[in-house]
Amino acid sequence: MYWRRSLTRLELGLYAALIGVAVALLADRLLDTMEIAERAAMDVTLTRINSAINVQLAADRFGGRLPRIAEALQRNPFEVAKMSPGNFLGELEEPDLELLERGNWLFDRTRKELVYLPRLRRGLQSPEAVLRFRLERRGPEAYALVPVRPYLWRPGM
Repeated sequence: MYWRRSLTRLELGLYAALIGVAVALLADRLLDTMEIAERAAMDVTLTRINSAINVQLAADRFGGRLPRIAEALQRNPFEVAKMSPGNFLGELEEPDLELLERGNWLFDRTRKELVYLPRLRRGLQSPEAVLRFRLERRGPEAYALVPVRPYLWRPGM
């Protein structure tokens, strides 16, 4: 009957340390994976908004309605696109971003900017901990949300 003796304190300590290191590494990788998923969801939302805005403006032209481009560039992009994600907080005047829940979108009426408040931002390199986008004209018939300030968001770095 082998392995019937009880573990010594040294062995228990070593096993506990190994398990602790494994759990810490797993938690770090899980946070990286969650941040990658959040970044992907933000990118998909931006792509959907850009597509919906261009489709709406094209539908207005084909329907005989001339879109008011200058007015559309100042409005809430979700309103122009006629869509809204579930995590959209609405239009706010001079919002206090520190008090708002992370992982949400909002439209800053004062600055005319769409704002995303990332929940996980370990890999985000930006002057502030939020991402701001402005609707701009890209060519004669295309519009897109572009970052107000350049940022680099590389989860897992």
